[in-house]
Amino acid sequence: MATVRELRKRLGLSTHALAYKAGVSTAHITLWEKYGLPPRSRAIVEKIARALGVEADDLLKDAENAQGVSDA
Repeated sequence: MATVRELRKRLGLSTHALAYKAGVSTAHITLWEKYGLPPRSRAIVEKIARALGVEADDLLKDAENAQGVSDA
């Protein structure tokens, strides 16, 4: 799965445009892309995923992989 940044760039969106399309704060996008910190709210993650055309769980799995988090 691609990162939020990769998906956003594929769609030709700026961070501001993605935030607007998702109906969330630009800070949510920036924190996720720059620091790998997804929003704590599942609803916000779902809005971002919907704007990117992917499933929220896929975005969260990518974030976990980037942070080295495991299910074990």
